[in-house]
Amino acid sequence: MSQENVEVVRSFLERFAGINVAAVDWGTEAVGERLRRAYSPDVELRTLASGIGTGVSESYRGLDGLVRYLGEWLGPFGEYHVEWLDYIEVGDWVVVPTRQWGVGSTSGARAELELVHAYKLRDGQIVRLDQYDTVEEALEAAGLSE
Repeated sequence: MSQENVEVVRSFLERFAGINVAAVDWGTEAVGERLRRAYSPDVELRTLASGIGTGVSESYRGLDGLVRYLGEWLGPFGEYHVEWLDYIEVGDWVVVPTRQWGVGSTSGARAELELVHAYKLRDGQIVRLDQYDTVEEALEAAGLSE
């Protein structure tokens, strides 16, 4: 089942490859339909534990919470891009290291970071998304260490 989980995550994420995700209207019906196909209605998101001073909350619940998080995270940016570097299957989890960069809409300053997402799936949908600083942290949390 884990390879199917990788495909669920990959097929959702790669729709946004090369796109300025700060310009996406996450509240539209078309985007909402994509979210409903990939994410469970009661999905839980836990943001980066290190707290990088972004002003986002520690956790969000449900699809509305996920959309709220995306708005809060991407709101300060006029341009924001994500590159997915790998898809690592770990049982019910898919660990995805990313490289992200954006340009502030007011300041014009460029920000870059590497962030690791760990997606937990059940019945073909993402039920949880956790963020980590490193692949090692994500793998350990998912029950496997490299």
